[in-house]
Amino acid sequence: MTRPIFVLSVAAALVCALRADARACSVAAPRLHVVDPSMQAADQTAPTLPPLTVQQIRRGKGPEGCSRGTCDGNGSIDFTTPATDDVTAPTSIGYRFTLEAGSLPQGFTLPTEALEPSGDTIYLLWADGATDDQDSLDFTLRVVAIDLAGNESAPQSVRVFDDRGGCAVARAGSGHPVQGWIVLMLLVAVAVRRRQSRATSRP
Repeated sequence: MTRPIFVLSVAAALVCALRADARACSVAAPRLHVVDPSMQAADQTAPTLPPLTVQQIRRGKGPEGCSRGTCDGNGSIDFTTPATDDVTAPTSIGYRFTLEAGSLPQGFTLPTEALEPSGDTIYLLWADGATDDQDSLDFTLRVVAIDLAGNESAPQSVRVFDDRGGCAVARAGSGHPVQGWIVLMLLVAVAVRRRQSRATSRP
């Protein structure tokens, strides 16, 4: 193996290693909503739940040259959390999801317990598969908001639709900071090598 090829191979291996490290999977478990029995006597007003919207749908994604992180096969559906209550804070309101129409994708199981949001978003995760050829999504969920006293809102329906099988949303800034320097050094090395070759080939 010649030296330039060896250098390129080592650099490519480093890029792959850094990319895999940057994409190491770390997913926080959703918070389950727990009713506080001490609030039930004083609070009997149900929360208000306006229509929900789907903020983002992320699909599993197959490998692209390098080995990728263990989260690449996960799918995620992010919803807005617009419920309000006279006593319970928005981040402590639970959301219970049930299937109203259509079919869930393979590997997708709705949680049996109500979930609390993270900030102003609540998300559902499932094993979508580390591939670029998933089935489309088209189903409707029935959602109920629940306050800390256990009062339930009127239900809302939200449709989940995605016919872009295999589509994943890239996040800005997800690359490793060293990775850019490696690529830059490779470009410089190639340019220097070409200049040297031209100089030696001249009569």
